Amino acid sequence: MKKLMYIMICVMLSAALFGCSTQTADTDAEQTAQMDEYLESIEEYFPTDGTYRSYHGYSESSFEVVYYDFEQNDKMTVYKYIGAMNDERMSEEGERTFIVEYTVADGQVVEHVENSDSLAESENNVYSKIQDMIVLSGDIEVGNSWEQEVVLDGNIVTAVTEITEVTDDSFKTVTTAEADSYADGVYTEERTYTKGVGLISFSNTPYGSDVDDTLIFGYAFSVGGEESITGLI
Repeated sequence: MKKLMYIMICVMLSAALFGCSTQTADTDAEQTAQMDEYLESIEEYFPTDGTYRSYHGYSESSFEVVYYDFEQNDKMTVYKYIGAMNDERMSEEGERTFIVEYTVADGQVVEHVENSDSLAESENNVYSKIQDMIVLSGDIEVGNSWEQEVVLDGNIVTAVTEITEVTDDSFKTVTTAEADSYADGVYTEERTYTKGVGLISFSNTPYGSDVDDTLIFGYAFSVGGEESITGLI
């Protein structure tokens, strides 16, 4: 009798463990499929062709970027780009370069910057004021929006990003956050991304625009080439 009960218990435990393993495998497979599907829908906005892309804008803003690395595991995909400033300001303290990473995970794309430019105002940004910004969350659809807590000029505020325009090969986002020292008390950032190129235009509200409404800033994609303009990357 005891032997029979022992056998039954073993069978029940085996069935339970097998059921858990199967369920876990199914869940992992479903998550992987969802990640692959999301990545496929946005990957054209993160080119890996090795083209050197130059950008020019207000206040003599100028730089170039090029794709240089790619990492992927079962939880995320990371696109890596290296850039160099080209605004004719000289530095005796080192090369004016930076790295931008776009991490795709959990249906979001997060931009992370490591700025080694000795003349930069921040080690975590180039021109944006928002560190580790969620540049995309969910599907590319007009009206889709998301929030994140960010540090802006030393204060923790809520930034709201919304997709305002979508075409067959591009989309535009507008980010707003209530903050002092900006026009109308709001920091605003606008970006446009295009398939095969990536970011093609950027503009934001300059600090102090609440006093001087003539202050404006922005830059746009200018040209792509096979060789570096700066010779630094």
